[in-house]
Amino acid sequence: MVKTLIAIVLCLSVVAPTAAATAPRPAAAQTKSAQPAKPDWVQLTPAQQSVLGTLKEDWPELNSAQRKKWVTLANAYPKMKPAEQVRFQTRMKDWAKLTPDQRRVARENYKTVTKLPPAKRAQLAEQWKRYQASLAARSEDAAAEPAASEPAP
Repeated sequence: MVKTLIAIVLCLSVVAPTAAATAPRPAAAQTKSAQPAKPDWVQLTPAQQSVLGTLKEDWPELNSAQRKKWVTLANAYPKMKPAEQVRFQTRMKDWAKLTPDQRRVARENYKTVTKLPPAKRAQLAEQWKRYQASLAARSEDAAAEPAASEPAP
């Protein structure tokens, strides 16, 4: 259920960004901490660097709390099943492609969704499944169209 909610929030932040994405950030959020974020990329183990390689370019922009969360996930990675590892890598790459504003909106949306009652979350999950199914149907229709329009030999 949590994985579904994360996927919903991530996709909603990409597909339908809210007006909050253009809202000015508070001055406190814009200022950088006086202390540098830890750990530095070079302080990661080779295994952690391998798992988090997609984030290497973005690493300097992450604060200490974000870095610690990613390191925790990298440490859990070897214990994941192969399918979970693939999903983790895919989602991490998708996350790395987002702009800082899109990431902020995704975090805000996630916080909002986690505060919803379970029934409302289930309703959102069902809406998400229907949306995904409609996308899949559209892509199948688009793939079948060129084959149908080709002249017969």
